[in-house]
Amino acid sequence: MSVNFLFLLLFIAALSHAACHSILKYNKNPLGVLGITSVVEIIIFTPLVLSVPYPTTYIWILIIISALLHGFYRLLVIFSYKYGDLSFIYPIARGSSSLLLAIISLIYLTDKISLFGFIAILIVCAGLFLISYSDKLKFNYSALILGLLTAIMITTYTLVDGIGVRHSENPYTFLYWMLLLNGVPTLIASFLFKENGLRIISKDLFFPGFAFGILAPLAYGLAVWCMQYLPIAYVSSMRETSIIFATLIGLLILKEKKASKRIVPSIFVVVGICLLYFQI
Repeated sequence: MSVNFLFLLLFIAALSHAACHSILKYNKNPLGVLGITSVVEIIIFTPLVLSVPYPTTYIWILIIISALLHGFYRLLVIFSYKYGDLSFIYPIARGSSSLLLAIISLIYLTDKISLFGFIAILIVCAGLFLISYSDKLKFNYSALILGLLTAIMITTYTLVDGIGVRHSENPYTFLYWMLLLNGVPTLIASFLFKENGLRIISKDLFFPGFAFGILAPLAYGLAVWCMQYLPIAYVSSMRETSIIFATLIGLLILKEKKASKRIVPSIFVVVGICLLYFQI
């Protein structure tokens, strides 16, 4: 598989992911958005799971674990954004998960990461953390803890999904079933709360929910698919370039004043990605 093609897919995944979290952060009913997202995912992937071999018992276990982890992750993201800004929570969660995956890959997995590859991952993580830094804001310990918990959740489901797509007899069997079911816990949760979720239906939910339902599986599905051909830690680090796209969206489209200060840290991320490219 061409490295150039894999990089292109991961950059598309990163852009899609940045758009997803921008939608989630700035909607007044994020649980409702995720509820509609889950319905869209079910509609898209139900016919697709009928086109692939049925999962084995082992793959079913991984699919169920993955669905539960993704469900808790989505709810944790909503909760985290109540305590911290997108520009703080997002880089902490994504950068920490990339670092954790690199360390776990070196210690426990058979993925081979070179010294320069590991240094490149550290540079990417440093850039992500610097993007979230602000000397004018008091340190938000609650947001930090929630960001780190989110990172642990990201690390866990990424490992489960990486193992699942590699061990499935047909990688699309795991991929389609995982993308079909990973929103079900959130869909159930969206009916449990009276003040938000799908008990409160408004026209402001449908377009964001539909957009999220298209972009979210695209963002993560491409990343998991690439794990067949690249070390999981590399895929995770390259996918987290989504923060660069989020910065550019803030600077060029949303006209955020603070976005210009994130350009230099973004260069760190680009340098790290370039180093990763030459290590593959």
